[in-house]
Amino acid sequence: MTPIAIYEQQINHYKTEISLVQRRLSRLGWVRLLCFAGALFCGYKYISTGFEAIWLAPVVILMGVFVFVLLKYLAGQDRLSVLKALLELNEKEWRLAATGQSGFADGERFTNEQHPYTGDLDVFGHSSLYSHMNRTGTLMGGQQLADMLRSPLQDAGQVAQTQDLVRELAPRFDFRQQFTAQAGLTNEQPDDVAGLYKWLELPIEFLNKKWLNIVRWVMPVLLLGGVAWYAVTDEYYLFGIFLSINWLILGMHVKKVTAQHNLISNKEKTFRKFALLLQLISNEQGGNSMLLKQQQETAEAANQALHRLARICNALDQRLNLLVGVALNSFVLYDIHCAIAIERWKQRYRKDVQGWMQVIARMEAWNSMATFAYNHPEYIYPEVKEGNARLVATGVGHPLILAEECVRNDIGIGAPQNFLIITGSNMSGKSTFLRSVGSNLLLALCGMPVCAGTFVCSPMRIMTSMRIKDSIAKHTSYFQAELLRLQQIVEVLKSGERVFILLDEILKGTNSEDKLSGSRRLIEHFLQYRCLGMIATHDLELGHLEEAYPQKISNYCFESTIKDDQLFFDYRIREGVARNKNATFLMQKMEII
Repeated sequence: MTPIAIYEQQINHYKTEISLVQRRLSRLGWVRLLCFAGALFCGYKYISTGFEAIWLAPVVILMGVFVFVLLKYLAGQDRLSVLKALLELNEKEWRLAATGQSGFADGERFTNEQHPYTGDLDVFGHSSLYSHMNRTGTLMGGQQLADMLRSPLQDAGQVAQTQDLVRELAPRFDFRQQFTAQAGLTNEQPDDVAGLYKWLELPIEFLNKKWLNIVRWVMPVLLLGGVAWYAVTDEYYLFGIFLSINWLILGMHVKKVTAQHNLISNKEKTFRKFALLLQLISNEQGGNSMLLKQQQETAEAANQALHRLARICNALDQRLNLLVGVALNSFVLYDIHCAIAIERWKQRYRKDVQGWMQVIARMEAWNSMATFAYNHPEYIYPEVKEGNARLVATGVGHPLILAEECVRNDIGIGAPQNFLIITGSNMSGKSTFLRSVGSNLLLALCGMPVCAGTFVCSPMRIMTSMRIKDSIAKHTSYFQAELLRLQQIVEVLKSGERVFILLDEILKGTNSEDKLSGSRRLIEHFLQYRCLGMIATHDLELGHLEEAYPQKISNYCFESTIKDDQLFFDYRIREGVARNKNATFLMQKMEII
């Protein structure tokens, strides 16, 4: 069954489940109302009949049933929230598979025009790789996925490990969907994890004060003794003294308690959701992936600890309740007990928390990658090998183009030539092919399957110059911006790193003669370094470089044909230099000239 058919099946299933749960919740709501009304009636009869015992039992029973039904109702609400999240997820998946339009977050916030390739390869933004791939629900998960796409792996062994993990997760449909839905329900806010880290950095204020640990137990006992003394002797001075001491202790520490509370207040639900995500990871049956086993070991230890933190945070939040804040604080030093409990948790786990959050973030990113692999069963896992730099592939297509519209081409670089100079007329497919190769190389180095028949490559840094923009705000002209990007590429090459370069119509900001001279010298300069690349250009004269460097440069082209006063493209790459032109023809057809 195809992914789109499975998603359609899931949509129908969850619609039915939601309807059933909603009807059940409606029934539970009526039962709650009847129980509450019955308890009120029996309570009224109990009081109005002079406290006859016969009416007390129904009150207790009905209130017990009310509480039981309330718990069932709340559990049903949680179940409904998950089902609605799963329905929305499958509807988005179906839409993406059917139309190619993504309803997932597109990562626009990660857009950076200064990055070596993300802008040119449509990594972030509308209709981007990120929007097709992203299944993260937390902010840290979204950040992790973006980081993986901005800094792909440069070690073949690490790529192989990630491929194993993606292969392991891709068929685990239920786990992936549950993890995605639960991550989306965390409703993480920007200050949640940041506040947690700030709180962890605060010094221990309460736990190391031995006198405070003794006083928090002794003073409530003495205060209770003062109450007993008042009841026996009708003298309240002991009670007043002990109550004043409690208030003094609270006053001495209220600022420090509040400082901690401000950083982790109202975080109970978020921490419980984080704990649930870790529980899902640890409970999932392990496979052969070493990376997955490592995450599961960490998640298993973290699950209970985060549940404990959620309970403490909930208890600390109750200090804002008037009854707790005044009565319990005055009598049992509630703030001090909570502060010591939370610092004891901090002292035990503070070094582990960042690792736990990283497990969630990594699993969200890997889950996104595995979902991408599942949605494209026709894609293949590339061979990423160390050794001589190369990129040899057949049937390369663009991963963002629908399969029925995608034209695939072969490519071979590094066996033996270092650079391909690709010429062709306007709209013939040069730029799309460059982006197809660059996007698939990025996917390969991230450990994901690629849109190709075969794909063999080496770890390389990707650097591009394809969509350079000028900037009025930065007082940067188009030509200057392009030179800065080329300078960035050369500086990386000088560092000795292996680079894969994609250039599209370079040096457009100068005259044709200067452009040709500059382009020729730039390519010759690149040949001195450890790099491979593809250069798309309209300058047919650059094709002569193949004659000067036959073992390092090869010419390829995309052609267009004019037949019966119509322009046709086949988007197929060929050896040689382009011969046909179409700019004048198109201007005539559009009645521009």
